[in-house]
Amino acid sequence: MKVSPPGSGEHRDGPPHAGELFTDRETESQAFKSTVTRFRQLLDSDDEVGVARHNVLTFYGLGGIGKTALSERLEAWVRHDLPLVNGWGPPPATNVDTTARIDLHGSAGRMDLPAALLALRAGAAGIRRRWPVFDLAFTAYWSALRPGEPLPRFRGRDELENSVAETVGEVLKDLGSLADLAGGTAASLGVRGVRKVVGELRRRRDLRLAVDGFAGFEDFLLRCADEPSPTEPRPALACELAAALSWELAQIVPSPMVAVFVDTTERLALDPRRVSEGHLNRLIHCMPNVLFVLTGRDLLDWYDDSRVDLPHRGWWTWPGLVPGAPDNPRQHLVGNLSPSDTRALILRGRTQLDLPMSDEVVEDLVRSSAGLPQYLELARQVAISIKDAGVGRQVKTQDVTGSLGSLVMRILDDVPADEQRAIRAACLFRVFDTHLMAAAADVDHGCAERAVRRPMIDHHHGDRFPYRIHDAVREAIRRSDHQISGGWAERDWELAAVRAAAAVRRLHDDAKDREDNREVLDLIGVAVVLVCEQSTTLEPAPSENYADWLSRAIVFSPSVQGLRSRVPAASRTEYGRLVLNFIAAKSIETPVDERLGLLREIFDSDHPLWTAAGRHLGYTLRLRQRWDEALAVFDELVARKPAPLHLGQRPQVLSLARRFTDADQAAQGLPVQSFITRLAEYAHGRPERYFAEVPDKMAKLRGAGRQREYLEEVGTLLMRRAFFRGDVSVDELRDFAEQADLSGHLVATRSALLTTVLLGRSAPTDIVLAIDRLRTLDEASMGDIGYRYGLAESCTALIVGDRDRLERLRDELSRLPSRTRSMIPVECFLESVGLPLPAQPTQWLEPAEVVTRRWADHFAAYAARHR
Repeated sequence: MKVSPPGSGEHRDGPPHAGELFTDRETESQAFKSTVTRFRQLLDSDDEVGVARHNVLTFYGLGGIGKTALSERLEAWVRHDLPLVNGWGPPPATNVDTTARIDLHGSAGRMDLPAALLALRAGAAGIRRRWPVFDLAFTAYWSALRPGEPLPRFRGRDELENSVAETVGEVLKDLGSLADLAGGTAASLGVRGVRKVVGELRRRRDLRLAVDGFAGFEDFLLRCADEPSPTEPRPALACELAAALSWELAQIVPSPMVAVFVDTTERLALDPRRVSEGHLNRLIHCMPNVLFVLTGRDLLDWYDDSRVDLPHRGWWTWPGLVPGAPDNPRQHLVGNLSPSDTRALILRGRTQLDLPMSDEVVEDLVRSSAGLPQYLELARQVAISIKDAGVGRQVKTQDVTGSLGSLVMRILDDVPADEQRAIRAACLFRVFDTHLMAAAADVDHGCAERAVRRPMIDHHHGDRFPYRIHDAVREAIRRSDHQISGGWAERDWELAAVRAAAAVRRLHDDAKDREDNREVLDLIGVAVVLVCEQSTTLEPAPSENYADWLSRAIVFSPSVQGLRSRVPAASRTEYGRLVLNFIAAKSIETPVDERLGLLREIFDSDHPLWTAAGRHLGYTLRLRQRWDEALAVFDELVARKPAPLHLGQRPQVLSLARRFTDADQAAQGLPVQSFITRLAEYAHGRPERYFAEVPDKMAKLRGAGRQREYLEEVGTLLMRRAFFRGDVSVDELRDFAEQADLSGHLVATRSALLTTVLLGRSAPTDIVLAIDRLRTLDEASMGDIGYRYGLAESCTALIVGDRDRLERLRDELSRLPSRTRSMIPVECFLESVGLPLPAQPTQWLEPAEVVTRRWADHFAAYAARHR
């Protein structure tokens, strides 16, 4: 198969589950066997991939039918991890070289694409250690998405870090730059090395790396470094990374067979907008030489050309997904086990676990279960509990028959009371660890450790929160009547949620102190799931601007966008619903008008996030230069809560909109008055107050631990010093640029690039590169060029005397729908050289010609220093 380049095993301790006792699913095993045979033929052909995709095999059916067990068993089968007496016999004759698993169990409607890429890379490690094209590109992407973090581990080892370090060492040795890699920041060697490679590419755009990559790989590597950020993960680019791995796989002859198992795909439908389903659709389409085995409750309707929310749709793209398609890979409905299969499964479990169950009870269970695997799993757990009671009691028919809910309750009957309490509390979470379990249940940790060994709890090694309970069991326990022995009333669930939330907060605060951004996001996600599942009372926030700690944690999280894959798509509680709406409103994947509507709804409510929603509604309108609407929102916010933070918003909007007289009047008597005066004086070409007052502001920001705002202010100071004074040292600039890069602060990074240009001490090619990258980042963040790019172009063209360049800049700026306060210096300069821009309404505090002359003098002084 000719593939075009791009445009961890799990187990548990304790008794086996029903999936491990799975018997002869002849239809599904044969379907898989014939699929890998057919897919092998496709891999070995010399045909171009074309439009159609034949790399999806699906199994779908009702909940509890055994799809997860089937998925896990199929993977174990091809990995030769099942004994020959497993009921399916030896693995398929067609060899599967490696497998990967993309876990959606905890997704609740969101797909974590970086985690999916890591799962694919972990699977590829089963073929060979190093994948240079993917590894370099993924590391560039990862360092932009998670700045300052080392590369993640998989299978508990630093395989990826070691592989990247070896590859980057070879590349830098070829470039003669290896010596510069020693020392440096706390980031991993691989990340630092790739950052250096990217730097070399930026300086030498015609450079070709010593990597067997596809044509244009160097440009792709730069995109991976420049386009993503902690707030903008660029999911389409992540799918192109998957395509890069697919291309690398295709370079091996014969092409290796890779099977990727994706379970519980129905969770992606929990999001009404189906955004994550679109990501999975794109990822699978990007990897035509990889077989994806999907299991879920619903028929996959990607063949439907009316699914306009999917990037790749239609029967011509997915012919195997069309209902009734004759050839594998295609879609298969999974039904209940046949009576013979049901009997074989029960007998095997009775033998392996030595269960005290007569043949008569076996036959009764065959009939009552109707072959439903989840029913059989619960019945087996009841039988284990009876055996573990140790009083010589036999399993009776009435013990293992009845409703699913009644079976769950019988499982708990023989569990000690404290462990019952722990298991009930754990049902508040989708995923959890023993610390959260113990806190929510108010039991000791030893009890929680014992409880998680009960067979109803699944253990997935290596995960931050390694335990989960099957949805059917969770729901049965959550909805059980408090009148039964050990049952909880609604108030009990609320109190358990209070304890759980308090435990999550302590873990969150500790992770925040350690600056562990990933754990901070994980724990906020756990708390959001909790408040979406259960009404509860949260502890207050340490700030009067927030009603509870979670609302503040969300607003100040490392990335609100990063929460999307960690929270559910729907909520049972009103509190949780509006939390989810706030997170959606801060996502770039949500259309602007929808964002505004979501924020408006929260602002109109009495939800603890209402003030934050009001501010962010105003910020969003301000960013889009919808000045009057932004002012109306901030006025409404002040009327409802006249806090200093809110009172200062109106003058700031007016100032940015160039209404300086109105801004000055609005700021009278407010804490922001000096700030508004400083902004106006600077815009009028008088920077003296700024340079006099900004050190105090920076000290306050630093002392308050407001690192992101502090970095932004440092960047502004450096670029203004470079323009007005030229007294920035190269070392000072380099240190700041590295801080901006490591923190993923795009505003600070743009300031560092502008300072590089204004300082003029770099090679001409580096100046050109900085301006190009500045434009790229401006457009990626704002959709248009910004004042930093305008200032960089103006100063560079002025020094070299390139009027054509200034005319092109004038033409570009003229096409902008409007211009804010920040563009005034560039406007005045262009006016002074006879290239005026279209008039922009402005309330000047001095005659416009005076301001223009003043800025012209500043530009002349700058040019004199550089000639």
